[in-house]
Amino acid sequence: MNIGTVYKPKAPVRMSVSLLATLSLPTQPVDAHMRILAGFSSDIVARLSSEIKIDEMTICQWVGISRATYHRKIKDDKKVFSVEHSGKFYMFVKVLDTAIQLFNGDVSAVIQWLQSPARALGGERPLQMLSTPTGVEAVIDLIGQIEHGVIS
Repeated sequence: MNIGTVYKPKAPVRMSVSLLATLSLPTQPVDAHMRILAGFSSDIVARLSSEIKIDEMTICQWVGISRATYHRKIKDDKKVFSVEHSGKFYMFVKVLDTAIQLFNGDVSAVIQWLQSPARALGGERPLQMLSTPTGVEAVIDLIGQIEHGVIS
């Protein structure tokens, strides 16, 4: 996974509402499962981009959606991502949402943290861990440990 894009915040971005709620994504696992199976509309990338002030291509890169796939989905009649891409996108937003709560709504701090090596993740950047379900779980667990002051 190429994480070469440097994040340069334009202005402090703060969120006071859950990112999942803002994007109308379910919080309950069964509901999320059903929405993922149906596939997310490709416009969800633009909506997330607007909320966190990160360009769409960077979001796609972080989620693992190629530029070609994204542009094809935008032009497609259905405009729906595959189950695989919808699942990756959901897990990315879930990690963002959890981290935004940890950083008291400071999206800029979250993005910086996601791009910084974490000793608790074996020196990997949290963004690098998001390509697998177990990596996502490790990042969410780390956020919980930080929240409770228990970092192993």
